This record gives sequence, structure tokens and C-alpha cells, in this order.
Amino acid sequence: MARRSPIRAVLAAAAVTTLALTVVATPAEAADATGVAVAYQINARHDGHSAAGVAAPPLDEKWRRDLGQAVSYPVIADNKAFVTVRTGDDYGTSLYAVDTRTGKDVWPPVELGGTYYWSALTLGGGRVYTINGDGRLTAFAIRTGRQLWQTDLPGQYAFSSAPTYHAGLVYTGGAGSGGTVYAVDAATGSLVWTAPVANGDHSSPAVTATGVYVSYACEQSYRFDPATGATRWVHSTGCSGGGGKTPVVAAGGLWVRESFDQTLPVLALGTGQVRTRFGSSGMPAPAFSGRTGFFVTGGELHAADAATPDQPLWTFTGDGSQLRTAPIVVNGYVYVGSQSGRVYAVDPATGRAVWSADTGAEITPPDEHNVSSPLTGLAAGQGVLLVPASGRLVAYGR
Repeated sequence: MARRSPIRAVLAAAAVTTLALTVVATPAEAADATGVAVAYQINARHDGHSAAGVAAPPLDEKWRRDLGQAVSYPVIADNKAFVTVRTGDDYGTSLYAVDTRTGKDVWPPVELGGTYYWSALTLGGGRVYTINGDGRLTAFAIRTGRQLWQTDLPGQYAFSSAPTYHAGLVYTGGAGSGGTVYAVDAATGSLVWTAPVANGDHSSPAVTATGVYVSYACEQSYRFDPATGATRWVHSTGCSGGGGKTPVVAAGGLWVRESFDQTLPVLALGTGQVRTRFGSSGMPAPAFSGRTGFFVTGGELHAADAATPDQPLWTFTGDGSQLRTAPIVVNGYVYVGSQSGRVYAVDPATGRAVWSADTGAEITPPDEHNVSSPLTGLAAGQGVLLVPASGRLVAYGR
């Protein structure tokens, strides 16, 4: 069900034009251009956008796997999907490599160990990189599953920052004694640089050619130089506390989801100054296509222009069950999952569902506060939409 705001008709038309113009990716947007998914929310910017990840809906169910426990967000390349899965009542997780065409394992699951149930992953350069809750970062060859290197990140003891690959480096964060951001050589596992931060919890670095961005409690946000780790700016409200959430680089700003205020800040990428505010604490990461953003708040999906994020163009409520995943925008359609287990494709111009399917299990929201399960979310790449639903992984495509 969609509710359209009549006073936003002009902006809605503008949004349609923007969406049509942004289907073609720039060369810098490798994940979009090649139709792979390389990190949480598909790419290193975490903006939820993929121009060519899966065909336009309607989609058919291709396969489903029961993996038994909570399933992470997938990363996708070489006709393989990689996820981490909680192993059971004992601490630890396992890495699965699944053929995107059949749903069958392409190499045996690998135990990742760790003190907690949490793990996360990224890929690039022909390798998939995993990190567990103890800060053990490991590289595996995508084609064979062979372990290439393993590094125990120093100086911290609690790790819950999903790694991000970009231009030959893997970035992540750690906490326990203050916080640290790490840059690791993706080919060798050697530490390239570290930088101190106030917390180090949960914030997966958003990375571009000119900045590494992380964000922690009370709007404590940072921009570092990707090659050297030099601090470019710090935005802080002066308060303290643990926590953090993955920021999103989109529409010329950094969308931060930890705030001292009732609303969340959008920071200028160049200066760290507040440009505008949006949403509320607790919402999952927004997705973007050009300057149109898609936000899940209060169990509903909203679209808004990036300049006026508090003025919805439309609202989609689904079947009334809580919409709760971070949305993604793939091939011009917005995908979102609900508590009831349904996944929807929504027309970005009208806010109306054009396709839906039942995964048969509850679709859980991304938990960015705890280490009780891997960080989860939707992904699309190389012709499949992958939906983690409780202990299942369900694939849709043509």
C-alpha cells in the first residue's frame, strides 16, 4: 500500500527524472558497473545502489538454502555468493560459498571462530575477506576457498565493524580500549595504518577515493585519508558513549545514524559540517539513486529528495507488517523486506509494489548494537536478489 503526498507532485516528477538518469554507473562505481556486491549495502559507499544486480521484476524463486542459524548480508562475485552464518549455541560463525545459479556449496564451509556470534565480510581483488569478533581478519581465494593470509588486528579486543574493500585496502574498526580504525593491505594482510577514534563499535567504514568515513555515538564522525590515515575532519557534539552505525556516502553528503539530537545529521563530505537533518535514531541505512533517498522508519518505506529528507514523496506500508531491512535500489527498483517474511520490489516513482514474494521465514532487521549474530541485509548481483530470512538464504531472479 502506498500513500502519495500531493504537495510533492512536482518534486516527485523531478525524482523520476533523476532516477532515470542515474541508472548508468560512473567508472568509479565498480560494484554498480559490474553487477557484483562487494560490501554491506552492496558497495564501499554503503549507499544500497546497484545499477545491474538483477533483472527487473517480476522475479522467480531460483533456490533456497536452510543454513540453520542467522545469515549475514551476502557479497557476490564470480557467480558465487558469500555469507557468514552463526554456527549454533557455541561461539563462532562459518563462511559459506554458494553457487548463485544452484544454491549449492562451491567449497566447504570454513569455521571462522571467535569469542562471539558475530562476523562480517567484504570482497575485492579476487579474494573474500572475513573478520570475527576477536579481530581476526582472513583472506580467502574466491575460486578455491584457499586461505591466503590471516591477521590478528592489534590494540583492541572487541570487533563489530564490517570490513570494506576499496582500491587494494581493507578497512575496519575495533573497540575495547577507546577505538581504532585499521587499513590493511588486501594482498598481504600487512597493516598499512591505524587511526584513533572515540569508540570503534559497529561502524563499517564508508570509503571513496578521497575519504574513509566512520561514525559513532552522538554524531562523532570522522574522515580519514584513505592512503595515509591522516585525519581530514572530526564532527563531534562533545558527548560520550559507546556504539556506532554504518554511515552512507550519497548525494554529496555523509548520512549519519547516531545523534545527540532527535534527528540525524547529513554532513558535508568536504568539511564535516551539518547540512541538514533526517530520520531518527534506530533506522537502518538508507539507500539512494542519484539525489533520491529511500528510508525505512516506523516500519514504513519513504522516498524523499536528498535536499528535503523530512518531506516524503510517498510512503509504502506493504501488507501492514513492519518493513525492517535496510532498503536497496537495484536496476531502478527499491527492494525491502518485512517482518512477515515478504520481500517487495517498489516502483521508485510511485511508491507502489510491482512484485513481492514470501521467503517463508521472518526477515530480521540489521542489529547494529550487539554481537549476537552476523550483520544481515539484502543484496543483489550477477542476476540474483539474495534475501537472508532468519536461517534461510533465498535467491530470486529470471
